[in-house]
Amino acid sequence: MLGTILAAILTVFPSHDTDEGFADYLYGHGEYGLASVEYLRIIYAYDEDTLACPLVSLRLARCWQELGREEDAFSLYTFLHRNLSDTELRASAMMGAGSVLEESGNLGYARELFADAAATSEDTEIIARAGIMASLINARMGNWEASAEELSMISLTGSPFSSVSASLAAKVAEGQYLSQRSPLWCGVSSALLPGSGQMICGHYTDGIIALGVNGALVWLFVESLNEGNTTTSVLLGWLGLSFYGGNIYGGSRAAVTYNSARRWELLDEVTGILEDQHQF
Repeated sequence: MLGTILAAILTVFPSHDTDEGFADYLYGHGEYGLASVEYLRIIYAYDEDTLACPLVSLRLARCWQELGREEDAFSLYTFLHRNLSDTELRASAMMGAGSVLEESGNLGYARELFADAAATSEDTEIIARAGIMASLINARMGNWEASAEELSMISLTGSPFSSVSASLAAKVAEGQYLSQRSPLWCGVSSALLPGSGQMICGHYTDGIIALGVNGALVWLFVESLNEGNTTTSVLLGWLGLSFYGGNIYGGSRAAVTYNSARRWELLDEVTGILEDQHQF
């Protein structure tokens, strides 16, 4: 969700070398495979010393990240932020490492790196970007109130991103009032009336199927008992209990799916706000 922020940061630093200019042209047009080859060639010319050409190395890490080489990207970002002397490039490397972790689901560590980047940098734009990234990690972890408060504070700093921070804060605050369904009570509901838990969560087809199957098995079981067919009754009883248990579990899972869908819908709206801001 936040990778475009990092990509924008890495285009802020100018390049003066002709070879780097061609590599940056490819990078800027999303040709990450070709750009990575050019960046590697440049690093080779520096005796493979990534610290001697830090911006090239940062962009190489970003290319690897875009190409799905997350471990390589994270390793290079980490090496750079631990060894670079330039505070702004170090902060950019921290955000790069954080974005890899964010994409892999390691949200806690990612937030730490974003916060460290904000504390390391002296550039108001990078501080604001890093702060926004750290705040949105809180939203992804479900800490809607904390995220909204942090974004509101960023909006008051007078940074170039005060306006977008205010918009994000207002949107993220809605997370505290998201429509929710209880997995426990949806499971109980399906136990009392098969399929009802699924229907409460808007899964009407699943609910109707659960109600129909369970109802049909109960009817067949009763008919089998009336006919005195013991073997069939045992088989139908076992099938009925299995489907009944699955129906209860399905009602509970429907609530989990419902809650997750509402959360991701809101996060998608948050991402939309970021994408509307071309500086991101």
